[in-house]
This record gives sequence, structure tokens and C-alpha cells, in this order.
Amino acid sequence: MKHFSMILLTLCALTFFVAQYVAAEEAPTYAERLGFPKDARVVIFHNDDAGLSHESNEASIRGVEEGLITSWSVMMPCAWVPEINAYLKEHPETCSGLHLTLTSEWDKYRWRPLSCVENHPGLADPDGFLWDNVRLVAEHASADEIEAEIRAQIAAAEKMGMPISHLDTHMGTVFATEAYMLRYVAVGIEKQIPILLPGGHMTELRREDPDLAEKADAIRVVAETLWAAGLPVIDDVHTDSYGWNGPDKTDKFIETLRAMKPGITQVILHATVPTPNFDQISESGVKRGGDLNAMLDPRLKEVIKEEGIILTSWRELMARRKTVE
Repeated sequence: MKHFSMILLTLCALTFFVAQYVAAEEAPTYAERLGFPKDARVVIFHNDDAGLSHESNEASIRGVEEGLITSWSVMMPCAWVPEINAYLKEHPETCSGLHLTLTSEWDKYRWRPLSCVENHPGLADPDGFLWDNVRLVAEHASADEIEAEIRAQIAAAEKMGMPISHLDTHMGTVFATEAYMLRYVAVGIEKQIPILLPGGHMTELRREDPDLAEKADAIRVVAETLWAAGLPVIDDVHTDSYGWNGPDKTDKFIETLRAMKPGITQVILHATVPTPNFDQISESGVKRGGDLNAMLDPRLKEVIKEEGIILTSWRELMARRKTVE
């Protein structure tokens, strides 16, 4: 717990500094602090759910090799992790993080914790699977158990020799409680692995969740702690695309990019190749296919060029962070 206490002390020490810093009218974006041009719009097209299914893996790989996807994250408890790991062994330069998986939400296809359920019973439902929603996780799992599972998933990836470019969260579960979030932050700092936690203007996030406005300054304090620990931070996250239905989402992404504010924004995708097999997992195959279609669409590539948008990855952000104060 020594590292956890250090995080709390650092947060307290930074509170006054950050309160002044974020109030400044011309506060630089994290993009600028990482060496990108002033007022640059920098985007990570990030695909969640690698390792979930063959279809998810295929879309992730096609999106990176043929399209605009610059980053993905892997669900370590899921059955198709060996396939994505085989790809990573041949392509170790890929920006591949861990999609920390603390829930198992589908009816026919479920997965279990990687940590020992006998030692951490709050992680699992009566059938031994991860709980099927965030509320039930928060009701049953202690922060110690959440940290144990985060560490187990990291350890599993390390044992397989998988690169870990960053950590993020399936269904937002690490943000379900303040205690969970601080363990997530502490592990990232201890392991020196970047984590998904926006610390800039958070325009898209505040639009999607108006209640976030009152928490924004507190989140910025945590983000500045990450920066002080030598990790990169992004300015904003866009999560809306999962709510866009249909196979053609390109116009929606174009609209999003043209309205985007300067800074680093992660655009979260769930690109998947829709198949009858994936339909047995989820009814979301068509709209997930829409994410893949957009990432492969030449029209979107042309708009990115016209708008002067810079694409990046977590690997690049970490490399940049090592070169700046």
C-alpha cells in the first residue's frame, strides 16, 4: 500500500497548483505540452474489445493495416486473446493496450476473473463469472479485489509477452467509485503504463455527461498527478459512436472531427466484422461493423487531411512524454 499512499499525498500537494493552472484562460492543451503544434487537433482512433472474438480481432487488424485505427486494447479474460497475441508477436510495434475487464455482460458468452475467486469472491457472481453490470461490481467488489484483478490481467499479458501500450476500462468500471479509480491510477504510475484518463478541456465528455462538469477539476488534479509521474495525458474522450446505429457512420465521424477542439482526443470505437457467429454474442454487430466501415472509408481519410488533423497512438504519446519536462 506504500505506492497508494504516495498517490494520495501527491494529489494533495498538486491541488493548489492545478486549481490555478486549469483556471488560466490560455492553459496549453496536453497536445501542446507533448510537443504537438499549438491549436493542433490530435486524434487517437482507438478500438475496444480486441480478444473478445475472432470478428473483433479481424476488424482491429484490418483497421490498423488498411484504415485509420491507431490503437486497440485487449480483453484479457476472453477466449480470443491467443489469436490477437499471435498477431502481436509478428507485429510488436502495434499500439496494443489492455481493456481492463471487470464485467461480463453477454448472456451466451461469458468470462471469469483471472485472479483467484476464492481469494477475491467479490469479483464474481454466483456462477463464477464476472458480474454482468457495473452497479453489481460496485456493490460486491472491494477496491483491493479490483486492484488484484487489474494486476492479474497485466500479469497475464506480461507472461504471454504481449506489449502493453496503455490501460483503459471496459464499460468504465474503474471509474465506478473513487477508490477503484485511485487504484487504477496507482497501478499505472507504479508500472509506468499510461492510462486512459482525460485531463484537459473534456468538451466531448462533458457534453455526453453534463454531471461531469462538477467533477472536472478533481479529475484534472488526478491527471496532473499522472503527468508529474512521467505519463502522458490526453485532453478529451469521445464515446458516442456506440450509440450510432447502422452500417454507415462516416458522416457522423466527419461531423465529430470538424467540431473537435484542439488537444488530444481519443475516439472510442467498437469495430467488428458482423457475422452470424457474432450475432450469437451480441445484437450490436451491425453498428460495430459501421465503425469498421468508417475507419476504412476514403472519405474520412480525405476529411482528416483537409482539416489538418493529426493521428497519434498511445505508443507515440509515451515516447513524446519521455522527451518533455
